[in-house]
Amino acid sequence: MNILDRYQAYADAFEESYEDNDWSRLEQYFTEGAVYDGDPEANGRDAVLAKLNTGVDGFDRNMDSRTPAFDPPTVDGDTLTMTWKVTYTKAGAPDLVISGTETAIFEGDRIARLRDDMDPDALKGMNEWMAAHASLLQGSGS
Repeated sequence: MNILDRYQAYADAFEESYEDNDWSRLEQYFTEGAVYDGDPEANGRDAVLAKLNTGVDGFDRNMDSRTPAFDPPTVDGDTLTMTWKVTYTKAGAPDLVISGTETAIFEGDRIARLRDDMDPDALKGMNEWMAAHASLLQGSGS
């Protein structure tokens, strides 16, 4: 299986995990020493899976709906790049649309390094949305 097909299988499994909260199904897609770049960085497969779960629980699940859209990925050697956009709805607030690029570096058929970079305008829009509407989210502390 090439990395394009493997990544698509991972993306499909991610959406299943989003629905049923069983993140263990994603273990097969990451190396044992996988890294998720970001702040904070997650080192090791278990930490990567925990970061994915925590991100979903901390934000996505507090919205009324989440509609992801993906452009076809591109592959250059062991690196896959895919642009994405997610539209969130929350009663009492305008829709929030964020977008960015995900980069997955593979070792064989497993992801060794994963990184998401939000588009600067999307990050600005998300910060503005949160400043105005964070009180609508559960666990926001408001």
